[in-house]
Amino acid sequence: MASAIGGSIHAIIEQPIATPIEASITQTQVNGKGFAWNFKDLLARGALYRSLPAALGGAVPKAVIHYSILNLYINTFAPHGDMSKADGKTATMIGMATGASEVVLVNPINFVKFRMQRPEWGYSGTLDAVQTIYRTEGVRAFWKGTGAIFFRNTICNGGMVGGYKFAERAIASSGLDLADGPRHMMAGACGGIVGSFVSYPMEMLRAARQHHVPFWEEMVAKGPSRLLAGWAPGAARLVVTSAIMGSIIPHLKKFSNALVMGE
Repeated sequence: MASAIGGSIHAIIEQPIATPIEASITQTQVNGKGFAWNFKDLLARGALYRSLPAALGGAVPKAVIHYSILNLYINTFAPHGDMSKADGKTATMIGMATGASEVVLVNPINFVKFRMQRPEWGYSGTLDAVQTIYRTEGVRAFWKGTGAIFFRNTICNGGMVGGYKFAERAIASSGLDLADGPRHMMAGACGGIVGSFVSYPMEMLRAARQHHVPFWEEMVAKGPSRLLAGWAPGAARLVVTSAIMGSIIPHLKKFSNALVMGE
């Protein structure tokens, strides 16, 4: 119940902000023309929020899966099931295990959303996208890029949760007099930057696999600027996600403990 509520809150807060950013990032990853150019192009075509129904439809299940698995590993590996008592190494391990574990369940939801972000595919809506993909590419298509996503999620979540923990401790030891909320948000934002940077090559491989782009010829061979296309706005988006996550995790744990105590 705590994971469902926490995941739903996360999704409702994040998606209206993240959807146009994600759509522009996806275009940038595929065509390499730059985030600003693609944002303006999608805006002119009225396609910035084209993937919003798919994003909203999948956001709550995705977030519930994420927070459920995250809460499971916190209870399993953190001392006394309390993330605040975990050291940086343990926090990083929890993040990596969470990212790796959720891939199979989340990938089909993300795949449809990513396809809807590109008007070039020509889908009339989310249902048409699902039906067309199934008819023309088969059911296995919904798991395209799973290997890249597995490594990206493992690396990214390790960086996010581990970076969050190291940053939180650094902020606490710096002498800054911050309330819990701002401290968790700042630490979460730092974790987002770390996670996005170390995992971004795998994110580009994911985009290449799902949108039928030759990864080595089109991305790697053209140098770091092409391989990192869309990283900066992607990091900014992940900072928002991580800040929200950093703010929700402590409250989620308290609520979960309260439910257990009530039982």
